[in-house]
Amino acid sequence: MNALERTFGGRVLGVASMHHKERALGPQLAAPLALREVRVIEGLDTDRFGAFSGERARELAPREAALAKARAGASASGLDLVIASEGSFFPHPLAPLASCDEEWLVLLDQRSERCFEHRYVTFDVAHAGRMCRSLDELREFCAHLPFPSHQLVVRPQQHGSPPDEIFKGVAELRELEAHFALVHARHGAAWIELDLRAHANPTRMRAIEAAAREFAEELARLCPQCCAPHFAVALRLAGLPCAQCGEPTRSLLALVRRCAECGAEQREERADGRREEDPGACEACNP
Repeated sequence: MNALERTFGGRVLGVASMHHKERALGPQLAAPLALREVRVIEGLDTDRFGAFSGERARELAPREAALAKARAGASASGLDLVIASEGSFFPHPLAPLASCDEEWLVLLDQRSERCFEHRYVTFDVAHAGRMCRSLDELREFCAHLPFPSHQLVVRPQQHGSPPDEIFKGVAELRELEAHFALVHARHGAAWIELDLRAHANPTRMRAIEAAAREFAEELARLCPQCCAPHFAVALRLAGLPCAQCGEPTRSLLALVRRCAECGAEQREERADGRREEDPGACEACNP
């Protein structure tokens, strides 16, 4: 039995979610961690830490929000191993015109008094919204959306809509048009957006699944010095040299892994073997 199995083997993992994230997390974590069971924590209101539709603003940073969910799940269930996630959508710093999805996974292990975490970022997103002032505008906008496979939210305005006028999880055209007519009659327009909750947005659910798969792989990395699980990436070093001028670019050069138990560190070169960057990504050659 290795250190990973000693840490997680035979235990019950609680999932702190009200949006069916156990469907993405469980299959990716159960076998690699040798878990006995993956169980959703029933009756847990994770929306109190913030909701995408804006009824409750998220007051914590994404990582801290995920940790708060995990702690709430542990308190509510009595389980000593709980996982939670938190997602954010924003323009990518290196590609401002492209929206990205950042998912934080936090695994709280109260038995070992450790908190394991993983950050995953993807450009594969289903995230869009538009103010519609007529039924024709509504239908034209929806023609460009992955609807009805992805559900929608209808509300009077993009921000600050009253909770009793927000309609989430809209999955049928007839239902969408009825909610639109109601909001339009009161306000003269309606904001339509893709629902970003995991169970309502298959693209986001796939991102959580991919994050969990990566997390399992990272947890299985044992420290070369003390053999503790999760020899995790602590630093991402930029500076991949330009193939033309040799100057360092903002592209990834190497990773530094660090053990949270003994502090051991190890540099790891890029997995794809690249040692130079294309001049098109070099600020010296292509300012």
